[in-house]
Amino acid sequence: MEWVEEEFELLTESDFYNTEWKLGTLMEGKPRSAESIDTTWVRLVTNDMGENLAIWGDDAKGKWTVDVPSQFFSISKESFGGWFGKQIWAGTIEDFYYLEGTVRGWGPISPASVVGQWQAVRLGVVDGDRVSVEERGEAPWFEMKEDEGDEGDEEGEENEGELQL
Repeated sequence: MEWVEEEFELLTESDFYNTEWKLGTLMEGKPRSAESIDTTWVRLVTNDMGENLAIWGDDAKGKWTVDVPSQFFSISKESFGGWFGKQIWAGTIEDFYYLEGTVRGWGPISPASVVGQWQAVRLGVVDGDRVSVEERGEAPWFEMKEDEGDEGDEEGEENEGELQL
């Protein structure tokens, strides 16, 4: 199967209404292994008053936003009454089916800081059609790993200083 790159217009809030996402999070301090990734799902819904609400797989609540001009996306997760702080999954939108970014968090006695990394896959519309693997294609983060071996070798470049994912 050949990969076909499709250009898309800027995504807006309506592209995320009533969608469900499978989300994997690797929190700081955990070993970089598959067993350390916390996997859950989140539903992005809008209530009657127009508020964008996030419903997490562990019944936590939060909000989500899309800043269209910058293509910045964020989902919050509230702790019980806010007593244990807050976490925000945020990143730039570069693909309709996949999202990735960092987790920022803070608590009553801890300052805001980056506490993890995340990646998400669009599962489909809540109570509707699911997105097939064929429709989604391969995740962009797997593509980057395949392309890494091709860069810099032809002209003797070392690629020093580049972030290796």
